[in-house]
Amino acid sequence: MKKTVWILAVLVLASLALAQQKAEDVIKAQCAKAQVVAELWHGFRGGAPRAALENLAVEFNKMHAGEGCVRPINQGGYRDLSTKIKAAFAAGTLPAMAQAFENNIALYLEADALLPLDGKLEYLDQLNPLFVNAVEFDGHLYGLPFNKSVQILYFNRDLLNKHGVKVPRTLDEFIAAAKKISAAEGEPVYWFRPDTSTYAYWFFNMGGSYLHDGKLVVNSPEAVRALETLVQGVQEGWAKPITSGYINQNFGKGAYGFSTDTSAGYSYYLKAAKFDLGIATLPGNGEHPGYGLVQGTNLIVFKDIDPAQQELALAFLNFVSSPKAQALFTAATGYVPVNLKAVDEPELQDYLMDNPDFQVVIDQGNYAVFEPAIAEWEQIRFDILGQAITEAVLGKATPKEALDRAQKQVEDLLAGKIR
Repeated sequence: MKKTVWILAVLVLASLALAQQKAEDVIKAQCAKAQVVAELWHGFRGGAPRAALENLAVEFNKMHAGEGCVRPINQGGYRDLSTKIKAAFAAGTLPAMAQAFENNIALYLEADALLPLDGKLEYLDQLNPLFVNAVEFDGHLYGLPFNKSVQILYFNRDLLNKHGVKVPRTLDEFIAAAKKISAAEGEPVYWFRPDTSTYAYWFFNMGGSYLHDGKLVVNSPEAVRALETLVQGVQEGWAKPITSGYINQNFGKGAYGFSTDTSAGYSYYLKAAKFDLGIATLPGNGEHPGYGLVQGTNLIVFKDIDPAQQELALAFLNFVSSPKAQALFTAATGYVPVNLKAVDEPELQDYLMDNPDFQVVIDQGNYAVFEPAIAEWEQIRFDILGQAITEAVLGKATPKEALDRAQKQVEDLLAGKIR
């Protein structure tokens, strides 16, 4: 289908009115009448992301009424999704499409299960090159960047104004601001979750890299320094670890000043804040914003599926990556628009007019960094490195002890000594 037809077709999405009928039920009815059904397994449990995806599917299916139908199927959270895909490999029941992180793609490539997307994406030249580069393996493209979020700085504008503190632009300014306000308030004002994502902000902006001469290293000097910064923040009283619930769910339980968190949480922060919430690009080196960790998934197409399903899946990828669809998806969810031309669309311009701070998210998308795209990273991220970070922050081990132990576990995992 020609590009102009895609754009005209997706315009309908702007006037969706499914309030009286669930999108999931509409899709079920659409697929019951279709000759070809392509399943899309995803990890959106609910909320705006799931609704936006299902609404996209409804409109796509209208365009292919009676011929083809994309059916999104939730598989739980992201880890549940990857577990079920692994099981589907063994059972021979893979869907046509799925969401996948970069490390998932690396794993699926070991099974030679993915369809290369080279030459098949209509809007490739419009997509954020940082996101595209992350899904290229051995010179081939294996994913369409889809729902991408990036870390940003959230702050309490009321509290900063109270203490005459400007929004920090560098790491040193950030720490100094947190210390000053915390001392005045008598409690820590930089709130963080002691996990791999928060740690990644400090790690990457202190010059850290996980790969050294082809080897995965989690206990480098930069890694120790980054974790020591968080631990010292807790000990010195300017950083507060949030160990239960999300940060925004803890508003009202103390003096909140700052957090470095995913842009996907923007709408949740806004709803929870009883103060003037501000967002900014991350403190960096002063010359440009700091680097924010990219989170969120890509859409992949499995190789050994019915050719008709494959063709339908590729059509859906082109549909959701158009500027218009990306503008609408961003406005509905708060994810970074992966198509750079989405910002020119009226729907996103209207959203930015109503939410001018969101330009921060778009700007931060130009200063993004990814974790290693290796098959074992999911286990390392959560069960090894994540555990080490939590232990150090909670005072159960020094940063060096925790990271040295994590390095040994990583090496044993990669050598096949542990699972």
